Amino acid sequence: MKNIRTRTAALLLVLGLAWGLSGCGLSDEKMTMKADTGEEIQVSLNRGDDFSMEQTSGILLIYQKKKVMMRCAFISEEQEKAQRASIITMPFEIHKEDENYISYSMAGPDGMVNYYMYPVGEKTWLFAATHLPPEAAEKVLERIHFKGVKS
Repeated sequence: MKNIRTRTAALLLVLGLAWGLSGCGLSDEKMTMKADTGEEIQVSLNRGDDFSMEQTSGILLIYQKKKVMMRCAFISEEQEKAQRASIITMPFEIHKEDENYISYSMAGPDGMVNYYMYPVGEKTWLFAATHLPPEAAEKVLERIHFKGVKS
């Protein structure tokens, strides 16, 4: 009888650890948004650490414990190019830049804002903004995955 109790306790411990390591049993939150480009973008978010998301007026809001961590919009490649060209007219700091990715900071009326732009579909780009410092913002972005949905 003692052997059965030991095995049961060990099994419960293993199941508890597996549940805890998988984000306390939370699965990724998923939604599909229609971008102005006409493309549908599937968004999935790792919900561990009290993260959640919602869509309001075409903007994707990423929350942690009900606090907005990041705002995301979907833009066209032309809008991305126009936005990239406009940043040189204001004080800014580029953190990382290549042909298909840019992260930069600019001072705004509410303090420093960090921006991220990169493609998330065939003709759709992400334009994300946050007041988080770049290191924290990168951790939030690592939780979010985007994929163009074929019609």
